[in-house]
Amino acid sequence: MSTLSDATTGGAGKEPTPVVVTADPFQDHMQHMKLAASIEPIPYTKDIPLTPLNDSLFGSKLPHKKVTIVGCGQVGMAIAYAILNQTTAGTIALVDMNEAKLIGEAKDLQQGSGFHENVRIIAGSTYEVSAQSSLVIVTAGAAQKPGESRLSLVERNTKIMQGIIPQVLAHSPDAAICIVANPCDIMTAVAARAAGPTVPAGRIFGSGTCLDSSRLQSLLAQKLDIDAQSVEGFVVGEHGDSSVALWSSVRVGGVPMLKAGEDPSPVHLAMHRAVIDSAYDVIQRKGYTNWAVGLTGAYIGKAVLYDQRKIITVSTCVRGLHGIEEDVFLSMPCSLGAHGVRRVVNLPMTPREIQEFQNAAKAIWKVQKDIWEPKK
Repeated sequence: MSTLSDATTGGAGKEPTPVVVTADPFQDHMQHMKLAASIEPIPYTKDIPLTPLNDSLFGSKLPHKKVTIVGCGQVGMAIAYAILNQTTAGTIALVDMNEAKLIGEAKDLQQGSGFHENVRIIAGSTYEVSAQSSLVIVTAGAAQKPGESRLSLVERNTKIMQGIIPQVLAHSPDAAICIVANPCDIMTAVAARAAGPTVPAGRIFGSGTCLDSSRLQSLLAQKLDIDAQSVEGFVVGEHGDSSVALWSSVRVGGVPMLKAGEDPSPVHLAMHRAVIDSAYDVIQRKGYTNWAVGLTGAYIGKAVLYDQRKIITVSTCVRGLHGIEEDVFLSMPCSLGAHGVRRVVNLPMTPREIQEFQNAAKAIWKVQKDIWEPKK
């Protein structure tokens, strides 16, 4: 077999990935397009080499699917409830330090087993119950105290994450790990570094702006009086105030929201602001958010457990993309499957969107650098 001479890079700053020519011209063309439009997951730091994906370990016909949720507060239990109702997994394992509450939550779910498919629910305060999971979702983290700085919160949650990840990997060495704990992007970077260089890039990722993208799609669909799944649009960057709505790539029934070269109008910007503020609005009214995050976790979980390879905006390392030089994790559209992030879609952005994406990276790095770089 020969290779196409104009193959594109397999990752930021890496050698070109050859496109294998087969007897199927359609396959050749689409493979070339995939490599031209996406890259392999980027390691958490530039000193770590890319680890080739071993697809032989994974597949859509897994004999048994097990998901573990670490941290069983409002968000963790909402994810468990959504996964249970959608029968996404055959076993749901719950891990939390508060054993009394944890056992109560598990029993509460178990007692409703007559009303859902046969799903095994187990729980414990140690990680033995998580053994041989296909997916681990981490929601555990400290809440921000009144008057506490963001850096102080990050430092406390960093210590928590550094304690969780080695135990997760000791019992489920091949599991994909999704970080939901906040601040999501920084905690995903911390988790990836805590896992070390032997864990392939992309296996650890954050829920990122998956929910933000859903909120934008839902808002547009509501105003257009159509189904939200007929709207394609991505919010990328930080899961937070500096997120970036990619209006240049929003499509409704295949029709672009903006004309080529057109900037978003004040109405578009206001809609993005409404997406950002939507979580704050819910928190102000009920004290926390959980149900939408729960559905997000189940959606991501299904993509991983069934190796769907769906394009979902999740947090991954973006060093080398759009002029970003630091070891920052931000959300980009990614192909998500059994091993986590398979490919990162390098979606074209306008100059305005690139600047906003870079600003998001700067905002994250401003906080992350104090826990990332050695103190002098």
